[in-house]
Amino acid sequence: MTVLSVSIVHAQDKLQITLYSEDNNIPYAFLDGARPAGIYTRILSEAVARLPQYELEIVNVPFRRGMDLLENGEIMAFFPPYQRQERDWIERYSIPILSETVVALCSNDYARSHELGIFPDDFKGASFANNAGYRLAGDDFFAMVDAGDITLEEANTTASNLRFLMAGRVDCYVNERMAILAGMRELDVDRDLARLFNETAIIGQEFGFVAYGPDPQNRWPYRDAFADALDTVLAEMRDSGEIDRLVVDYFAY
Repeated sequence: MTVLSVSIVHAQDKLQITLYSEDNNIPYAFLDGARPAGIYTRILSEAVARLPQYELEIVNVPFRRGMDLLENGEIMAFFPPYQRQERDWIERYSIPILSETVVALCSNDYARSHELGIFPDDFKGASFANNAGYRLAGDDFFAMVDAGDITLEEANTTASNLRFLMAGRVDCYVNERMAILAGMRELDVDRDLARLFNETAIIGQEFGFVAYGPDPQNRWPYRDAFADALDTVLAEMRDSGEIDRLVVDYFAY
């Protein structure tokens, strides 16, 4: 089935822009029932609302599917992937939207029985959970997976991977810190259970972006004008503290 990623609708002289997004990256971009939700969704909805010439539609799909559609030129844009050298087919990114902290969360039993000073070297022999399609743990980690020094279990959602960890099926799990906290909230993990797991490594800081893919058929001639306008508004929201406020409001909701 062909996916039509964007259509032009001149309703009250507005150009309809469709941005594709993840469907299960809580708290950043996901489906709440049938409604797009998440921190990036709120930020981008607010940003486009400040651009009176555009009308925004958000469509949620699984991460891997979204990236495939973007690479194949079937959609104009997808959010919020990180910037990766191997994704050289992405033609442009928005300005950085949010800084995210990637961590390794492990069971206390595993952490107490191992010297864990350097990631991923000191985790040789460990079993990890990972969100399918995510490369947050880095190239060295996945080289160890390929070499058989680390075993990997992958599920599509944070909640599923946290279930692996809490059931003792894996030793550790890599994801962004707020995504892990939101996943624990989703599973209604109580404090006593949460204390059985701790961050054992801070892997790095990542920024989420809107990524714009190739357009070999020139289906989106207005793409760069939209991207430039969006970047201007996002920079204003960042500098004024509006993005920080939206993040705080999201978790207070």
